[in-house]
Amino acid sequence: MSYLRYVPIVCVIGSIVGIISVTQLWIHSTPGFDWTQNLSGFDLMNSTLDGFQKYMPIVVCVLSVIAAVIAVATMTIRGFWYGIFVCLIFGIAIMVTTTMFSMWDVDGERIVHFVDTGFWLSYAAGGLILVGAAVQYSMMFIKPVKSSK
Repeated sequence: MSYLRYVPIVCVIGSIVGIISVTQLWIHSTPGFDWTQNLSGFDLMNSTLDGFQKYMPIVVCVLSVIAAVIAVATMTIRGFWYGIFVCLIFGIAIMVTTTMFSMWDVDGERIVHFVDTGFWLSYAAGGLILVGAAVQYSMMFIKPVKSSK
């Protein structure tokens, strides 16, 4: 059994970080800005802030769960070699979703000035999934070296 088959564990770890990010603070309260509060990804959905961006932490969580399922399927199902490309796409989607959240404009202020741990964990999750998928893809082309005896 080859150890190369288990490289998608990096994608699974990234997915776990993405799932954890929704429970952390995405926006922290700042003095002088009445609309800022300490909001986790779950709290953000029920907040009074306007815009579709308040649902982005949940989108990141859902994308992370799907990426974890695909990474595990890549490790366990033979012939599912293209699953790593799907993980790569989900990693990119997490990064794009988090970037869209950072461009949110609330009361004339960009939300990127008020982000907290959950936001950065979301970026880390997308990065880990991307790195895991890239390493797995590069290892697909490594040929075993045979001895010359």
